[in-house]
Amino acid sequence: MMKRKLLPLLLILALLLTGCTTTGSTKGNPDTLSNATSSLQKEMDEIQSMLEEIGTSVGQSPAGDEKAYSLMNEKLNSKTYFFDILVCDAASNVTQVATKMDSPFIGLNLKSINRHPELFVDTPAIVIKTNTAADDTPYLYASVPIKNGGWVIAYIDPYTFGTELSKLAIGQNLELGVIDTNGTNVYTSNMTEIGKNILTDPIYSSFVELQTLIKNKMIPDAQGEGSYSYNAAGTNEPVRKEVKWDTVKAFDSELRIYVNTEPGAAETATTTGELRQFTTEELSWLDTASNVIYDEFTNLETLTKTAVTAYQQSGESSETFSSALAAISKDSPIAKNVVFVNNENMITSAYPTYFKGISFDLYDKNIPAISLNKQPFITELTIADHQSPATQLLAFVTPVEKDGQIAGYIVAQVRLYDFAAYLTNLENIGKNVNFMLTNNDGTILYDGDLTEVGLNTYDDSMYSEGTLSDYIQNEYRPNREGQSQYEFYGAGMTEIIPKRVVWKTMTFMSNDFKLSMNSEWKPAK
Repeated sequence: MMKRKLLPLLLILALLLTGCTTTGSTKGNPDTLSNATSSLQKEMDEIQSMLEEIGTSVGQSPAGDEKAYSLMNEKLNSKTYFFDILVCDAASNVTQVATKMDSPFIGLNLKSINRHPELFVDTPAIVIKTNTAADDTPYLYASVPIKNGGWVIAYIDPYTFGTELSKLAIGQNLELGVIDTNGTNVYTSNMTEIGKNILTDPIYSSFVELQTLIKNKMIPDAQGEGSYSYNAAGTNEPVRKEVKWDTVKAFDSELRIYVNTEPGAAETATTTGELRQFTTEELSWLDTASNVIYDEFTNLETLTKTAVTAYQQSGESSETFSSALAAISKDSPIAKNVVFVNNENMITSAYPTYFKGISFDLYDKNIPAISLNKQPFITELTIADHQSPATQLLAFVTPVEKDGQIAGYIVAQVRLYDFAAYLTNLENIGKNVNFMLTNNDGTILYDGDLTEVGLNTYDDSMYSEGTLSDYIQNEYRPNREGQSQYEFYGAGMTEIIPKRVVWKTMTFMSNDFKLSMNSEWKPAK
């Protein structure tokens, strides 16, 4: 059997303490919640101490000070889940930024671009909210006041943050999550629910028992346990779940951390010793998933073509072109920031507008230099000084031609985790299967297991052993399509099982994407 190599030391300790057993009750795994609570408390304390240290050290430094940036950048790179660290003056104007996008944001007034009033208070604060009204990406914002006026604010990616935490539950047949005392999901294994409030969001309106439990027990009580009905992981089918929770002090507030269990997924009978082939109906699920992805690619392409036409007919400085750029971000669920890059690699028009005037060199990419003549293409970007799934982007680049010449490029930025969150819709296709999407170089853009998004199937050590490695290197990597079998963790990451897999190649904007579907069947005993 292949073993997962990348388990962090804390996870190994947790598995030793819990005896590496599985169970259907949280009561059988008392250490998982305890270990997760301790781990989360440690992270919260470290974040607050770090921000307070930054405030003391550089809070009164001149705007854009190089020594301040050096210290802040060191702190930024110490945690994979940090997206940005900012220092603001008493009027909320940015004076220091730790990210690759450094000086262009100096002087930006955060209050003016809807950067949450809950952060600009006299006590340490932490809040889970979407970025802006136009960009619904959730972030965990942490803020500490500076003694002589101002704030230090960290943008924390909740997907990366929660993924690291959730590894503690691998092998335990448990789901781990975090909510705040308003009932908002700080982390849950369903990416699309992060940042949503269980008490008020319409997706929870039919789960009154869950809402009652949150309102009457989990919010007022620091510790406890209970049960409720909610959709099983990866499905729209309600099941009975048991939950146990504890409390973590987070800045001047509290977070409830919980583990819950649910019945295991039904197994599909197979021939003893070997997995059966996919049926015709099951193979059609791969085509359905492919069409879902193509539809969204095509939607992005159509919106971009409208912007190209607006540029050609009305010019770059027109309201028509600005509105068309904004429409790409607003109407595409996968694209966020959208910019127009001229032939000098400068951003001369953008949505949001505060990107205007910034050199695209901030991404270490020269778009005109890597362009494919007049053909659209996709390239990878990293938005900050540390590379993690939280900061990785795909840039969908479309040349804009006018009077027979390339006038510039529309660049729609798609963050890996935003793309993965959208593709959770694939979970509604088929039964007892898991989908995975990779790009040209083997990077995982989507997988039903969130912890694998951003990893590379070709060179990451997680995929370097046994039958999985043989399949990836000898079949999946060189062949555009096919069927095979390998061994890897099943849903819930509780045990290694044999899996049947089928894959195909999708081409869009001169890039190949490989979409695979693997089974969650087990051979009959």
